[in-house]
Amino acid sequence: MKKIILCCKAGVTSNMFASALKDEASKIGVEIIIWATTETMIEYSIEQADIILVTPQLRSSIGKFEDLARPETPVILISDEDFTQFNAKKVLEEALAQI
Repeated sequence: MKKIILCCKAGVTSNMFASALKDEASKIGVEIIIWATTETMIEYSIEQADIILVTPQLRSSIGKFEDLARPETPVILISDEDFTQFNAKKVLEEALAQI
């Protein structure tokens, strides 16, 4: 089972995006645990994740997340286009390819 963190600024849109990612994973038969968290709370669960997805609003914080994550854990910035268009299928495919 893959564990994915979706990190955002406030947590509102990211919870909906996390649900969309879960739906896409179930369509292709991939078991994932995904949770949304805010930038200020990520340090409490970052060690548990196989990958960290970062929303476009936190582009400037990528380095911070890379420092907090285990060295083998990818940190990926979701593109503005994919996030605003809720392209969960594409984001999930990219995430799974990195794990």
